[in-house]
Amino acid sequence: MTRSKMLGASGIALCAVLLCGMPLLAADKSPQPILSHATAFAAGRVTTGEAPPPFGLHLANPVHRIPKGRAPRVVDPVEQHAGVPSAEFNPVYNVLGVGVGFPNYSVPDAPPDTTLAVGTTEVVQWVNVSYADFDKSTGAIIPLNGQDSTEGNTIWANLLPGTQCANNNAGDIIVKFDRDAQRWIMAQNVFSEPFVVCVAVSQTSTFSDNLWYAWQYNVVKSGFPDYPKWGVWSSHGDSDGYYQNWNNFGPGGSGFVGPVMCGYDRAKMLAGDSSAEQICFQLDPTEDSLLPADRDSPTPPPGSEDEFFIGSVGDVDTQHLSVYSMHINDWATGSATMTGLGNSQLVSIASFTPACNGGYGGDCVPQKGVTDEVDSLGDRLMYRFSYWEDKPPANATATPPIPAPVQHWYVNFDVSSSTGQIGVRWMEFNANLKTVPVTSLTVFQQGTYAGSPSDTQYRWMGSVSRDNVDDVLVGYSESSSTIYPSIAVAGREYTDPLGTLSPEVLFVNGTGSQTDTADRWGDYSTVEIDPVDNCTFFYTTEYYTATGTFGWSTNVSAWKFPNCK
Repeated sequence: MTRSKMLGASGIALCAVLLCGMPLLAADKSPQPILSHATAFAAGRVTTGEAPPPFGLHLANPVHRIPKGRAPRVVDPVEQHAGVPSAEFNPVYNVLGVGVGFPNYSVPDAPPDTTLAVGTTEVVQWVNVSYADFDKSTGAIIPLNGQDSTEGNTIWANLLPGTQCANNNAGDIIVKFDRDAQRWIMAQNVFSEPFVVCVAVSQTSTFSDNLWYAWQYNVVKSGFPDYPKWGVWSSHGDSDGYYQNWNNFGPGGSGFVGPVMCGYDRAKMLAGDSSAEQICFQLDPTEDSLLPADRDSPTPPPGSEDEFFIGSVGDVDTQHLSVYSMHINDWATGSATMTGLGNSQLVSIASFTPACNGGYGGDCVPQKGVTDEVDSLGDRLMYRFSYWEDKPPANATATPPIPAPVQHWYVNFDVSSSTGQIGVRWMEFNANLKTVPVTSLTVFQQGTYAGSPSDTQYRWMGSVSRDNVDDVLVGYSESSSTIYPSIAVAGREYTDPLGTLSPEVLFVNGTGSQTDTADRWGDYSTVEIDPVDNCTFFYTTEYYTATGTFGWSTNVSAWKFPNCK
């Protein structure tokens, strides 16, 4: 490809600029950084939207699993079978998301990959393969270009016509809101060769303005970029950036190469600079399925603190996770370092039996009225690895008391409970409120939420975050042979016993089960915190209203603890 003249952010509305990727190092062995630039860039207003795609029903990009040997059953010392009744959290609203029943929408595929982001006045939900904009206060749909939902690749189709990002709407989507910059980030990868990364950053804080910068980047080593996840790290320091992870399955999906960690130059993206750098590291195949830290707190992390990643469930044993850090020395030259290669940095957690009775996931979740069982991705941590820094100083006399300054990270995954069904293992990691290495992370609290001692429900595919006073909310799917797949939340106030959640609220009672669709479910759900009041949680995931194939609905709900001010 011939390099074209690179244009700045001004005067480039609706024009694409083709650029060459520029690898800094061609070394096959990481942890050498790989520097690239976008192969296409444009800026402008999205003026047209596409209806949901005309093709027939199909499965989204298949989940590529990394084989993990079945693990033996162990005692889970943090399993909880009865809710602690002190926590109180209330619904703010509960609305139908994109899926069956949503206006002018027909489900084209499965699973939905439910995700959302919360802005100043809007909530944006994105599912495979369309997104919708909602009023944050009421849940009312905000039409975009006259449409209730918009096909997921519309931004790139408008701004980068003819590119891979424009021509493909592959799913595995992520939408984020950068609370510091008041901007939206939309991202999805392309899963047909040549594989690419598609990123868009809004030019304003209002999603419905439809003003965007759009980039297309190559992937590392031309490998199939499976299960990408993103985090915003706005630390106002060297490593300030947008971070991504995916599992590299090689050219044509030929075989697992290892996870990829990438950082993108946030400052240049916010400015609409076509030269915004992508710096990546290719890790080795002894690790997999990492999550980047994703800032939730109004207080930024320390400016000199690196971006952290966590993952590699079961790659060492069932008592540890692997942690990693990525430091950017210089975006322009691609100078960067990372730590943790080869599971060399471990954080201890309570022992667990992997989901599906030691099998690390698979189709083992029963449903009412059918023999089909749906999928747990118990081989990986569930989205997100949410970050919070307390606002100093501590004040024990405040109402409610402000805790001692500390940094927090939250994450969850599926594990087997002592009675066989899946429970949600949620964890809070802490570190001192100062610049710390990733090796300083320790578990502050953790629990496996398995419901009451007598129930047989499976709880899986969760997401977790906290609010301004360290109340925690966990959302998840729930199913068994006696109930249809439904949606529940459980939470805790910061004064509750550590590692415990209150009795759950089963607030969407499914009325149907999923048949066929390769038993896919999820593949993830999303809890996010309101960046304005820092108290209201928003959650989205899927359910069924009638038993069938390719018939999922989704829900967008909001929750708040009354003690959060």
